Amino acid sequence: MIFGEEDSQPQHPAQGPTQVRVDLSGLETVYANAFALANSAEEVTIYLGVNSALPGVKQPVLKVSHRIVLIPANAKRLVLALQQAVKNYEERFGPIELPPPPKPGGPAGGIP
Repeated sequence: MIFGEEDSQPQHPAQGPTQVRVDLSGLETVYANAFALANSAEEVTIYLGVNSALPGVKQPVLKVSHRIVLIPANAKRLVLALQQAVKNYEERFGPIELPPPPKPGGPAGGIP
């Protein structure tokens, strides 16, 4: 599976896997430290942004910069790929510690 492409599985197993060329010429890198998810029966949407809260600011602004829309099958493929990436990371560098969940009524830490 390459980038969730439906055609990445071979049509005829005897011929071997389909090769897909990846064009990175228009690649842009963005930083995101906050995200939110939304979904419907037809799609899963990921909103990415940056939380640049300053100390003492009661209502920080979360700037949403990108939206990724996936069909549910590709969202599931992404989940599986991310699980494998986290597993590989933790095997190499040790466990990733998460902070405790926010208390009810406190800041959510995601994108509203």
